[in-house]
Amino acid sequence: MKRIAIADGVEYLEAPQQESWMMNNGLLITGEETIMIDGRIGDEETPAFIRENRVSRFFITHFHIDHVSGAWRIEAETNCRLALNQIEYKFVRSGEALAQATGYKQEGIYHLVESILAPRMGFRCLPGIAPYELAEIEAISKGQLCAIQAPGHSPGHFCLYAPQSGSLFACDLGFDRYGPWYGFPHCQLADYLASIKIARELKARQLFSSHSPPVTEGVEEAFDRCRNIIEKRHSRVLSAWKKGKRTASEIAGERIFYPRTDRFGKRAIPVVAFWQETMARRHLEYAGLSAEEPL
Repeated sequence: MKRIAIADGVEYLEAPQQESWMMNNGLLITGEETIMIDGRIGDEETPAFIRENRVSRFFITHFHIDHVSGAWRIEAETNCRLALNQIEYKFVRSGEALAQATGYKQEGIYHLVESILAPRMGFRCLPGIAPYELAEIEAISKGQLCAIQAPGHSPGHFCLYAPQSGSLFACDLGFDRYGPWYGFPHCQLADYLASIKIARELKARQLFSSHSPPVTEGVEEAFDRCRNIIEKRHSRVLSAWKKGKRTASEIAGERIFYPRTDRFGKRAIPVVAFWQETMARRHLEYAGLSAEEPL
């Protein structure tokens, strides 16, 4: 694992695999208290790193399964306490809460998430997880990090900026091949685009994120690519609408978002289809339109 200092007492932790749902990059803040922000570096490796570095708290940036998976092992195998942002922490305390927050229950597909995705990714609910406030990160870092709310990907999503070095940890804004992602009912496209704009206007010299290698040249262009992907998708959704496709399923069938829906196997196709249909709905809402329900 690569470690890069981005401020006094703050290191970026680069996971061994990039663009992976099984790992993510993170930050380590060392001071009076040592905390880790994300940094899923392997089933065995993450708890071992936490023990070796005497991490007292593990802050999960947002509630999505690729960030929460494996956290139960930290709780079981170390003395480190788990926390998730105060807007979302209740979502992972039970299967019922998660099913409601994601829309899986309403769609009738949570059983597929439980039986296929959860075992594959090492996900378990965290009944005892605590909340944290963004101000805590700023305080623990002794002002080396500025927390910036950046919703859209999730309601409590945020970025962390280190003014000293001009380094931005943009978390999951969507620089990897699967992003930008806004496939749950709580996602808002207007919020997402506003978050990209705010992050870009920081004019960071280095860009770090959850699932992609660091960007040290062309940082603003990276944000532009992210925004352009959303704009191209939007254009294609509206084109499908003008052609008479009125349901989210019909629009998602245009393969605007992902070319395949079987990446987790055929049984999980309804889950990926739900993500795509939800993203199509977000575009229609952004355009002031409403998807029709299938007959």
